[in-house]
Formats: sequence, structure tokens, C-alpha cells
Amino acid sequence: MKKLTSLFLTALLLIAPCGHVSAQTNKDAETNLKSINWNQRHTMEFHESLLKNLSDQYPKIAKTYPIGHTWRERKINAIELTSNAKNEKDKTGIAVIGNIHGNEQESAESASYTAWWLATNYDADKKVKNILDNYIIYIVPVMNPDGYAQSLIYPIRENLRPTDRNGNNIVFSDPYKDTDGDGIIADIYVGAKNSAIKDRKKIGMESPDWDKNGVFGDDPKQSNIDLNRTFDYLWNYLDVDANPVLGGNAYTRAGSNPATEPEVKAVQNFLMTKKIHALATLHTGIQCVLTPWCNTSEKPKDAQFMEKVSLDMKNALEKTTGRKFYAKQSYDDYPTSAEMIDWTYGRLGIHSYTIEVYAGGKSNPNGTIDEQCTWENELPADQWIYKGEWNGVKDVWFRNTSKAQMVGVAPPEQIKMVEGAKDSILTMIYSEPYGPGSEVPDYLLWGNGW
Repeated sequence: MKKLTSLFLTALLLIAPCGHVSAQTNKDAETNLKSINWNQRHTMEFHESLLKNLSDQYPKIAKTYPIGHTWRERKINAIELTSNAKNEKDKTGIAVIGNIHGNEQESAESASYTAWWLATNYDADKKVKNILDNYIIYIVPVMNPDGYAQSLIYPIRENLRPTDRNGNNIVFSDPYKDTDGDGIIADIYVGAKNSAIKDRKKIGMESPDWDKNGVFGDDPKQSNIDLNRTFDYLWNYLDVDANPVLGGNAYTRAGSNPATEPEVKAVQNFLMTKKIHALATLHTGIQCVLTPWCNTSEKPKDAQFMEKVSLDMKNALEKTTGRKFYAKQSYDDYPTSAEMIDWTYGRLGIHSYTIEVYAGGKSNPNGTIDEQCTWENELPADQWIYKGEWNGVKDVWFRNTSKAQMVGVAPPEQIKMVEGAKDSILTMIYSEPYGPGSEVPDYLLWGNGW
């Protein structure tokens, strides 16, 4: 990946992450792997060092390597877990991909925990020994490292493709910054001190107006690209702008062409070179297990098998976490196209599942199924703080949204969440037989990818 030096020199303004992130350092993870606090939010550097340290301390069963790089040249790391008890050609391949959306950090915690649990329990747990003797487990805890790191400042789904959103020919020229030191990026409003909330007008986001155009935070570090709408399978098949069923669910959009983004290319090229039977991609926002197809209500060829496995995976999540989850075909949850699980199933024939591990907030027992299935935790209410004159503007209000207040904050009992995700992944693994993995068709290897 080219260094993009000319694009970034004038635009990249380094901002220190804020929020309640883990105090554990990389050194802690290296020297005390068996006592990591999984109830904390961890930095991007923690996830990177964890994989390296697992490989260093368990070299007979774990190896870590990059499968690609992001726009900011961060490595996209995978850990491969298996023993030498059998020839690799006689083993079944399993893949786990976390954090395709940067702000869904619980998905990365779940993937990293699963890798950690497998590596540290091989010698002590017969179940783990059986798995690593008969399977090859490939885990990518953070597919979107740029988005993950940026979401410790302000939560974003997308990657960091260089983007000029305010038209001044400089990318990311007005990023958000915590100007008052409270660890929160506020929405900026104006209104009289005694005004009602409905009468206040939003004028931007917390930023010193780096580009001095009078609009606060109008060119943030966001690309507006959803990596999970950018895989090379029925790309842009559904018109989210024209179809009212889709419009409300499409927070961000696909890349300009199939697999335009380096993160997507890396995962596609990696999976095409492996013999994989089953794959789980981890997400947050709802609590469920979803199966292909995402783009149509038609049933896939392996619908009966995947529906049974997804129900078992859902039950494993519920048993371990004590929370409610559901299982359904992804299209029936909400229609999308060019998602990872449609690509892996449609192109490679891999049994594919989306595990949504966490939905914050209290449930509504009379609501829709997704509203009934939540983590049952209290989320903070929005805060309105009158600032008076700020950056030359009078009658300024800071609105600290609930999601902005949760930056860097792990959900309560996160250990149960990551344990539940691990148990759901184990259920998927057990559903696949021992023996040779599915052969990758020759026609998929043309040109070594896209």
C-alpha cells in the first residue's frame, strides 16, 4: 500500500484517544497472558500485541501474520491456531473475523478472547486439544484497525479512506477534538440559556474549526464507506436510496466499486487461499445469529443445515450470557447486499454466520424481536451543557450523546459476552466434520484477487 504522503501531510492532525480505555499495557499482556482483564475496553495496540504474544509464548500451536494493510498502513493481523498432531490437509478450516465496523469494539474483544482461550488452554483442556488437533482456526480480531482506533475518540463504523467531505481539497481537514477535556466529543448547538431542547439548532461537532471555514467538525476522519456492503458479491444490488425498506437501515454506503477497500481485499484474498468449512463474522448492535442470504428472502441450498446450527449457536449465547438472543436469515432482519457472509457462502461455499454479540440498553418485552433481545444494561442519558460563548460563538450548548459518553467503556459483565461468543463459535466448529476442508475452485483464484 502506498504511503499517501502527499495526501496526508497537510491534513492528518494527531489527536490523542480519549475515553475509559484499558489501563493494561502491552507489557501486561506479554508477561501475564493468563490474567487479562476481559471486563475492560482495550486499545488497538493491545489486540496487536496480544496476537504476537500468544504466538511467542505458544509457538507450537499459534502463529501470527499480517494478511494486508489499511489506508493508514496498519497491519490487519490474523492468528492461526492448530497443533502438529495431523497433516494440515486432513484438518478442517474455520475462520472468525471481528470488527469490520470500527465502533463495534465488543466484536474485537470476542474474537481476541476466543484466540486467547484456545491458545492458553490447549495443554489443560481436552476439548481445546481436540479442536486444535483436528481443525485449523484462523482468527482476525480486527478487520478495520483504523476504524477501531478512531472509535476510541468518536464512534464510527467506516474505515479511513482519505476523504474530503467539505470540498476544500484537503482530506480530513476538520476532525473532531475534545476541546474541554471531558473525554467526550460533543454535538454543538446554539440556543438561549433558557431555551427548550427543540428550539436549539445544531451547528457542528466539537472541534476548534481546524480549517477555519466557520463550520465545526465538517471534515472528520470518516469515509462514509461501510466495509460490510463492499464485498465482491452482488455489490450495490439493492438500491438503498430508492427502496424505502432499505433506506432506514443503511447508515453508511458501499465503496465505489466491489472490494475497493484494502481491508475487504485483504480478507477476500486471505480466505480464497484457505480451505474453510465455516466462518463467523462478529458484530454488535443487535443480539442474534444471522445466516445467508442477506440480499434475498430465497433460501440458500444449505438453509436447513445453517438454520439448525445458527439456532444452536444462539442457544449457546443465551446459556452463557444469561441474555436473550434470536436467530434468523439475515434478509429477514434487514435486507443488504455485498455483505461478507453472502460473499463467503456465494463465492466460496463456506457455511457462514453473523454473530451479533451485544446490544446495549434495556429490552422492550412488547417490542420487535431485536428490541426484546438486549444486554439489559443502563445507558447514560444525553447531557446538555450550556457553554455560553465558545470559539467566538454565543449561546453554545454541548450535547454529550449517550453513544459519545460510552466511548472506551466496556459493557457490564463483558466477560460473559466474550465467553458467550466463544461458546457460540465452538458450536459452529463442532458442526463441521473432521477431514479435508472444502477445496477452493480454481476459477476463484484468477489474478490472485481483485
